[in-house]
Amino acid sequence: MSNNSKNKENSGNKWTSDGLIELLDLANEQLRTLERLDFSHIQKNAQQELESWHTAALTRLGQIYSQRLADLGQVYTQDVCPDAEKFKKKMTDQLKTRIMPRISKILDDPTPDQDKVEKIQSVLCHIKSEYEMMRDRQWIRVQLPDIKSLSIPIKISQTPLATHLANHGKDLLEDLSDEDDNETKEEEEEGTPSKKKRKTISIDPVDVFLINPEPIKKHSLDTNSSTLALSNAHILIQDKHRLILFDYQKQISELQWNDNEYGILVDICWIPSLSVFAILTIHSLYLYDPLKPTPNPPVKVDAVQPSDRTHVLASISAFERDIYINYHKGVHVDQYRVSSTSQWTLEKRYSKGDYCETKDIGIRDVRCDSQHICVSVMQQNDLKWRLDVMSRDMKRIRRGIVMDAGENQHKFFSMLIPMHDQRWLFVNWYTNKLWLVDQEEKPRLMKESKIKNIRNACMSPNGCYLAVRTEKPSALKLYKLD
Repeated sequence: MSNNSKNKENSGNKWTSDGLIELLDLANEQLRTLERLDFSHIQKNAQQELESWHTAALTRLGQIYSQRLADLGQVYTQDVCPDAEKFKKKMTDQLKTRIMPRISKILDDPTPDQDKVEKIQSVLCHIKSEYEMMRDRQWIRVQLPDIKSLSIPIKISQTPLATHLANHGKDLLEDLSDEDDNETKEEEEEGTPSKKKRKTISIDPVDVFLINPEPIKKHSLDTNSSTLALSNAHILIQDKHRLILFDYQKQISELQWNDNEYGILVDICWIPSLSVFAILTIHSLYLYDPLKPTPNPPVKVDAVQPSDRTHVLASISAFERDIYINYHKGVHVDQYRVSSTSQWTLEKRYSKGDYCETKDIGIRDVRCDSQHICVSVMQQNDLKWRLDVMSRDMKRIRRGIVMDAGENQHKFFSMLIPMHDQRWLFVNWYTNKLWLVDQEEKPRLMKESKIKNIRNACMSPNGCYLAVRTEKPSALKLYKLD
């Protein structure tokens, strides 16, 4: 009998023995195929990707080392050596032509002038002091990142599709269930010990916006302020003239924030090297230790001063012990170095021309991750935003690709959010659009984002939590990532 005839017969529910045997053969074949099914190639492929990354990382690290070694040699030979030789020659000439002849002359004088002797002694002590200072001087400064910062978080997790199939896949035999199957299932479940809880699977923070899972905590707020910062244990926000401190379960405390006393608050960040929150106002910086008992008012950092009162501060971000403070529209970016005892030193004040192009209106945010600094730039000709990646000395590494535009050149309504894995989120408040910029600086409009009206988002330093501030309604939502 031909296959067509069998199919016609089968379609009419008139199964012959041959047709049933063929169906059984098909089932047996699929059974054997499933029994031979091997997923080991999945691990091998992922391992190959990891090994390729490792090889590329070592190669890149070697290239960076070789380049910096060459830079070091160039700085030493072209800068340090000439300066050192000038100092050496100057001091040697003074000793040979001015000091030693005078000492010899005094030696020949039976009644030496004590004032002259003391003056020579004073000059010799000064030369010795200069020599010791130059000998111990750090002629070349090598800024090295903390070795921990080189380990960009590599998360090994199931993809969202695999997770979905593993947790929520429909029972394919559900439509074939009969009373016997149900009874057997019930008997098996009665004799089965309680199942262990499924191991928590890491979630890519981007998936939070795509899937919009139920947050582990949600707090209603009164205002649509964008202020938000996370440590590994605490969350700090401003809401309706209050600083509110949360842990990952509940609200802990709140502090009245008086603009007349402290200043208008514009940004908050966590400084891991000091274990404090930094609170930036338009003219000042304050530090807040979440572990201190109440009353616990913020402490002003007097060393942080804007270039003048006509310029206001706009954003702050920490890179180990370097703190970057941006002025409105990027008039300046101040780089401060803070010691372990919280001594603040202004390392450098960068001007707008150091990091912006001639026709750029300016920058809105300066943000740091474990490797680079990123700035959100508004262009003058089309008002479009782009994200430029910078080195620690504010030299541009990559120029960003343009995204959508802002409202006008005076309203910098946006938020730049580091993902701490060389990816960046950008929220354009004017268009209410969310962009993801990947490691190669390629932007992607996240049209499928299920979380709307985002004001700000922030990840905890250990990558375990993500907090999102929204408006309409104004709320703080907390998500567990790991």
